[in-house]
Amino acid sequence: MDKIKLSKTLSYILRHHPESFDLKLAADASVETDELLNSLKNKFKKITKDDLIKVVEADPKGRFSFLDEQKRIRANYGHSIEGVNPEYEAVKPPEFLYHGTTPEAKNKILAEGIKPMGRNYVHLSVNIKEAKKVAQRRTNNELIFKIRALKAYQAGQEFYKTAENIYLTDQIAAKYLFFIK
Repeated sequence: MDKIKLSKTLSYILRHHPESFDLKLAADASVETDELLNSLKNKFKKITKDDLIKVVEADPKGRFSFLDEQKRIRANYGHSIEGVNPEYEAVKPPEFLYHGTTPEAKNKILAEGIKPMGRNYVHLSVNIKEAKKVAQRRTNNELIFKIRALKAYQAGQEFYKTAENIYLTDQIAAKYLFFIK
């Protein structure tokens, strides 16, 4: 079983296009594990529940989780599907978070802040290294913004920690960020 291919397929289904595998996500962004397994059999002939468990447990970014004693599965963040929203618990963020982006986005971000851009939330990293990795998916000339997350939180902005290195929020106003690289 190609675990990378399976992980990418899970991201595609559980974050963006469940309908392409004849699935519909619940409001909490989950789907029945058995339904997902059945829909994956066209692409991964010999897939088992153990294969899913291994991908979920081995994922260093905490992209997926099981619910209800593995009866349901979901992507923890990164959704672009309207109407799904995992129930995140608001948390106090660290003083600073980071956002990696492309040179083309710099001026717009400086003027308007950071917006979800087709996703349900803005994704922020806990350090520059992680933010660079995110940006490098779209450019070889990554730019990094430092976000005054704690100040935004103190002003009423909600933040959600969805994985070890990832925080989500609705948007970041320009007054809470500054360009560092």
